[in-house]
Amino acid sequence: MIDAAEFKGHIVRLDHTAHAVRSIEAAAKLYRDVLGGVRVYGRSIDDEGFRFEQFQYPNGSKIELLEPLREDSFIASFLRSRGEGLHHLTFMVVGLEELVAKLKRGGHRIVGEDYRDPAWREAFISPRSAHGTIVQLAESLPAQG
Repeated sequence: MIDAAEFKGHIVRLDHTAHAVRSIEAAAKLYRDVLGGVRVYGRSIDDEGFRFEQFQYPNGSKIELLEPLREDSFIASFLRSRGEGLHHLTFMVVGLEELVAKLKRGGHRIVGEDYRDPAWREAFISPRSAHGTIVQLAESLPAQG
Protein backbone atom coordinates (compact mmCIF):
# COMPACT_ATOMS: atom_id res chain seq x y z
CA MET A 1 0.00 0.00 0.00
CA ILE A 2 1.33 3.42 -0.94
CA ASP A 3 1.22 6.20 1.64
CA ALA A 4 0.37 9.39 -0.24
CA ALA A 5 2.17 11.47 2.39
CA GLU A 6 5.57 10.11 1.32
CA PHE A 7 5.08 11.61 -2.16
CA LYS A 8 4.25 15.13 -0.97
CA GLY A 9 6.86 17.65 -2.02
CA HIS A 10 8.15 15.67 -5.00
CA ILE A 11 5.64 16.84 -7.63
CA VAL A 12 6.22 20.45 -8.73
CA ARG A 13 3.72 20.73 -11.60
CA LEU A 14 2.17 19.06 -14.60
CA ASP A 15 4.50 20.44 -17.27
CA HIS A 16 2.91 19.25 -20.50
CA THR A 17 0.84 16.68 -22.30
CA ALA A 18 2.45 15.07 -25.33
CA HIS A 19 0.52 13.92 -28.38
CA ALA A 20 1.82 11.60 -31.08
CA VAL A 21 0.91 12.91 -34.53
CA ARG A 22 1.77 11.98 -38.09
CA SER A 23 2.53 15.62 -38.99
CA ILE A 24 3.35 18.44 -36.61
CA GLU A 25 2.52 20.99 -39.29
CA ALA A 26 -0.94 19.51 -39.83
CA ALA A 27 -1.60 19.28 -36.07
CA ALA A 28 -0.32 22.83 -35.51
CA LYS A 29 -3.26 24.12 -37.55
CA LEU A 30 -5.41 23.19 -34.56
CA TYR A 31 -3.07 23.63 -31.57
CA ARG A 32 -1.44 26.86 -32.82
CA ASP A 33 -3.80 28.49 -35.30
CA VAL A 34 -7.19 27.64 -33.77
CA LEU A 35 -6.43 27.13 -30.07
CA GLY A 36 -3.83 29.92 -29.88
CA GLY A 37 -0.75 28.04 -28.70
CA VAL A 38 2.54 29.89 -29.04
CA ARG A 39 5.53 27.79 -30.10
CA VAL A 40 8.07 27.90 -27.28
CA TYR A 41 10.48 25.10 -28.12
CA GLY A 42 11.14 22.29 -30.51
CA ARG A 43 13.87 20.20 -32.05
CA SER A 44 14.71 16.94 -33.75
CA ILE A 45 16.14 14.01 -31.80
CA ASP A 46 17.74 12.32 -34.78
CA ASP A 47 19.24 9.35 -32.93
CA GLU A 48 15.76 8.42 -31.66
CA GLY A 49 14.03 9.25 -34.95
CA PHE A 50 11.52 11.89 -33.90
CA ARG A 51 10.98 15.61 -33.57
CA PHE A 52 8.81 17.65 -31.24
CA GLU A 53 7.34 21.12 -30.89
CA GLN A 54 5.86 22.60 -27.72
CA PHE A 55 3.04 25.13 -27.71
CA GLN A 56 2.21 27.21 -24.64
CA TYR A 57 -1.16 28.62 -23.67
CA PRO A 58 -2.13 31.71 -21.62
CA ASN A 59 -2.17 29.92 -18.25
CA GLY A 60 1.31 28.47 -18.85
CA SER A 61 0.19 24.96 -19.77
CA LYS A 62 1.91 23.29 -22.71
CA ILE A 63 1.09 20.73 -25.36
CA GLU A 64 3.92 18.88 -27.05
CA LEU A 65 3.48 17.37 -30.51
CA LEU A 66 5.64 14.34 -31.38
CA GLU A 67 6.27 13.37 -35.01
CA PRO A 68 8.26 10.38 -36.28
CA LEU A 69 11.24 10.99 -38.54
CA ARG A 70 11.75 7.28 -39.30
CA GLU A 71 9.51 4.24 -39.48
CA ASP A 72 11.59 2.44 -36.84
CA SER A 73 11.14 5.16 -34.20
CA PHE A 74 9.09 4.65 -31.04
CA ILE A 75 6.65 7.34 -32.21
CA ALA A 76 6.07 5.56 -35.53
CA SER A 77 5.50 2.32 -33.62
CA PHE A 78 3.06 4.08 -31.29
CA LEU A 79 1.15 5.55 -34.25
CA ARG A 80 0.90 2.14 -35.94
CA SER A 81 -0.49 0.47 -32.84
CA ARG A 82 -2.63 3.24 -31.32
CA GLY A 83 -3.05 5.99 -33.88
CA GLU A 84 -2.71 9.69 -33.19
CA GLY A 85 -3.41 10.86 -29.67
CA LEU A 86 -2.13 11.23 -26.14
CA HIS A 87 1.34 9.74 -25.77
CA HIS A 88 2.42 10.84 -22.28
CA LEU A 89 2.03 13.28 -19.41
CA THR A 90 5.13 15.02 -18.03
CA PHE A 91 5.41 16.05 -14.40
CA MET A 92 8.33 18.16 -13.19
CA VAL A 93 9.60 16.83 -9.88
CA VAL A 94 12.27 17.33 -7.23
CA GLY A 95 14.20 14.40 -5.80
CA LEU A 96 13.63 12.23 -8.87
CA GLU A 97 15.78 9.27 -7.82
CA GLU A 98 14.18 9.17 -4.36
CA LEU A 99 10.73 9.40 -5.93
CA VAL A 100 11.50 6.57 -8.35
CA ALA A 101 12.73 4.39 -5.47
CA LYS A 102 9.48 5.04 -3.58
CA LEU A 103 7.40 4.21 -6.65
CA LYS A 104 9.30 0.95 -7.18
CA ARG A 105 8.81 -0.01 -3.53
CA GLY A 106 5.11 0.68 -4.04
CA GLY A 107 4.98 -1.79 -6.94
CA HIS A 108 4.97 0.66 -9.85
CA ARG A 109 6.83 -0.40 -12.99
CA ILE A 110 9.46 2.19 -13.94
CA VAL A 111 11.03 2.16 -17.41
CA GLY A 112 13.54 4.35 -19.24
CA GLU A 113 15.44 5.89 -16.31
CA ASP A 114 18.09 8.40 -17.43
CA TYR A 115 19.99 10.45 -14.85
CA ARG A 116 23.04 11.39 -16.98
CA ASP A 117 22.15 14.98 -17.93
CA PRO A 118 21.55 17.24 -14.90
CA ALA A 119 19.61 19.65 -17.14
CA TRP A 120 17.01 16.93 -17.89
CA ARG A 121 16.85 13.78 -15.80
CA GLU A 122 13.88 11.52 -16.42
CA ALA A 123 12.12 8.29 -15.66
CA PHE A 124 8.87 6.88 -16.96
CA ILE A 125 6.05 5.11 -15.17
CA SER A 126 4.96 2.30 -17.47
CA PRO A 127 1.44 2.52 -18.89
CA ARG A 128 0.84 -0.82 -17.16
CA SER A 129 1.22 0.98 -13.83
CA ALA A 130 -0.45 4.23 -14.94
CA HIS A 131 -3.82 3.11 -16.27
CA GLY A 132 -2.78 3.06 -19.93
CA THR A 133 -0.79 6.29 -20.19
CA ILE A 134 2.96 6.80 -20.00
CA VAL A 135 3.87 9.19 -17.18
CA GLN A 136 7.20 10.97 -17.54
CA LEU A 137 8.82 12.28 -14.37
CA ALA A 138 11.48 14.91 -15.10
CA GLU A 139 13.88 16.92 -12.99
CA SER A 140 16.12 19.80 -14.01
CA LEU A 141 18.92 20.36 -11.50
CA PRO A 142 20.38 23.84 -10.96
CA ALA A 143 23.49 24.60 -13.01
CA GLN A 144 26.76 24.16 -11.13
CA GLY A 145 29.23 26.99 -11.02
